[in-house]
Amino acid sequence: MPNLARLFHNADEVVDAWREALKRRDVTAALALWLDDDSITCVLPEGQRLSGHAEIRGGLERLLANQALFLEPIACISHSSLGTAIYDTTEAVHLRADQVESAFFLNITLVVLQDSQGWRIAHLHASHSADVSSSAPITQHGLH
Repeated sequence: MPNLARLFHNADEVVDAWREALKRRDVTAALALWLDDDSITCVLPEGQRLSGHAEIRGGLERLLANQALFLEPIACISHSSLGTAIYDTTEAVHLRADQVESAFFLNITLVVLQDSQGWRIAHLHASHSADVSSSAPITQHGLH
């Protein structure tokens, strides 16, 4: 896969670009945010595990085929250390830009790594959230 994506100088930019690509239903832009490595993985909310660019592209195409996804983070804990950033978020999912009430909630874990191309996604795990209140962090850094 050619690396035509811009260089991201921090992991937060990648997470923001991910949300924006889903909002635009832009599979190419979303896939360009991933490491250029066959070891990348993605678990979709329904539990399907995808490995590598081809499988992740197919999964994103299916996910965005009928509608855009507008993700609104309502709780986030992030950790970073020496070229690795991990985001644990609970996100309200809207299916239209003008939708006020969320359609459902997702718990998303993103692992973002820094390489010679800047920051890129290495792993994403998404699952449906059964109870939003239990997903909210107790403190800003998530420690008790």
